[in-house]
Amino acid sequence: MLRKYHSRPAPERHLLLRAVGVVTLVRLGLWLLPFGTLDRLLSACVRSSRYPTHSLDQLVWAVRAASARIPCASCLTQSLALHYLLARSGHPSRIHIGVAKAEGGEFRAHAWVESNGRILLNSPAEVAQYARLTSWTRFAQ
Repeated sequence: MLRKYHSRPAPERHLLLRAVGVVTLVRLGLWLLPFGTLDRLLSACVRSSRYPTHSLDQLVWAVRAASARIPCASCLTQSLALHYLLARSGHPSRIHIGVAKAEGGEFRAHAWVESNGRILLNSPAEVAQYARLTSWTRFAQ
């Protein structure tokens, strides 16, 4: 794992470290804070400064790679982290929350991110099975 990390160019390593930090903080925030408090803290951080601009694909890669190494990095954790990193890089995005009923009748929920009409972190087929309950734009730019 470390060999793979060190073989990447320096900008990718920095982005991955940033993503690990953001995913970790969002995960901890979702466990420890009311959602409104976490939202206000993330919004304040977005307004305070900007990161260097990264492409959508770079940011998605970084959040996926970071989330694979952080326990319980749920779809909501990943969506909030990606949404935050997108805002810090100047990309507009929207978080969506949807629900579905599984074959066994159990209730399922899912969070995903869209930017300029493109679904990120998931395929369109994956999110098509969910009925959208709500969507929002946070972290105003």
